[in-house]
Amino acid sequence: MQQKIKTSRGSFAFRTYGKKENPPLFLVHGWPQNSYCWHAVAQHLVNYYIIAPDLRGLGDSERTLEVKAYSKDELGRDIFALAAALNIEQFYLGGHDWGSAVVQEMALMQPERIRKLILINMMILNNSVGKKKAAEELSKEMFRSSWYQFFQNIPKFPELLLTGKEDVWVRFFCKGISHPIPEDALAEYIRCYQIPGTITTGANLYRSMSIDRKRWSNYTKHKITIPSHIIHGRLDRVVIPAFLTDVKGAFEQPIEITYLDGGHFICDEFPEEVAKAIDTFLIS
Repeated sequence: MQQKIKTSRGSFAFRTYGKKENPPLFLVHGWPQNSYCWHAVAQHLVNYYIIAPDLRGLGDSERTLEVKAYSKDELGRDIFALAAALNIEQFYLGGHDWGSAVVQEMALMQPERIRKLILINMMILNNSVGKKKAAEELSKEMFRSSWYQFFQNIPKFPELLLTGKEDVWVRFFCKGISHPIPEDALAEYIRCYQIPGTITTGANLYRSMSIDRKRWSNYTKHKITIPSHIIHGRLDRVVIPAFLTDVKGAFEQPIEITYLDGGHFICDEFPEEVAKAIDTFLIS
């Protein structure tokens, strides 16, 4: 069910699945998607009350134009505010892509609120070894696969080029490698990207990276203390497996990785397998 609620930090849309009396599980999407990326996954997680929010600037949540509002710690505070508005104190938490960065920020800010953590196809913020190894690998092709990140950091240029072409833009990125992304999911991602201002607010996730990097440079001094599990589409061309080099050193507790033979948008490609990995970890 899709809903909208006013919180202490603004108005946010979210989808829910399952019964309210079940254990709450927040699932946070990435770019250029919205909460619908969890729709197929949620069908296989019937033992949880799933809350899938639309991040600020995406989906049907509010469009804030200031770049600083999109630093990943600020987006994490948005999710905590949503949890407070729903009167949920403790919860399971998972994220994909930028959503994974957001939930890592949350895990470092208020670990006592989070029972277990699921991280999908994103670098681990406090894993300096993995980030260095991945940079070495990606630099061999001059970071060609990350061109869109540099492009979106150019002021006003993406807005000039992409307005009216949002469908082409979203379809260019949201492609499956082992399985196609379902048309209903693509239609929902495109619909929300066509909301006025989204080219700017979506780009702000990347325009805020200079703010993020300054903060992340200090994270190597800290370990994530929450029981965590990583799910990774090993065919991802941007968040390549090298990012997970020496990843266990970033966590205080033992951690396992589930590899799936798909690309970056693994929740769309393998929803049942992603759900199985989540459920197996949460009940262990």
